[in-house]
Amino acid sequence: MHRSRNHRSKDKETNRFYLLPGQGGRLYRKKQKLIIAWSLFGALIVSAIIVVIMYYTDHF
Repeated sequence: MHRSRNHRSKDKETNRFYLLPGQGGRLYRKKQKLIIAWSLFGALIVSAIIVVIMYYTDHF
């Protein structure tokens, strides 16, 4: 049995999706890089604070 052309186009329509602004592409990758950079920076700051606290509690 053959499927009609109309049925095939209906399948394509249900599988179609749209990306909203900021959900993909060059700007999305740039945003992700910025988030990762700030996350690493924050982790380094928190780690340094913990190291200083541990150092002072151990030596004094």
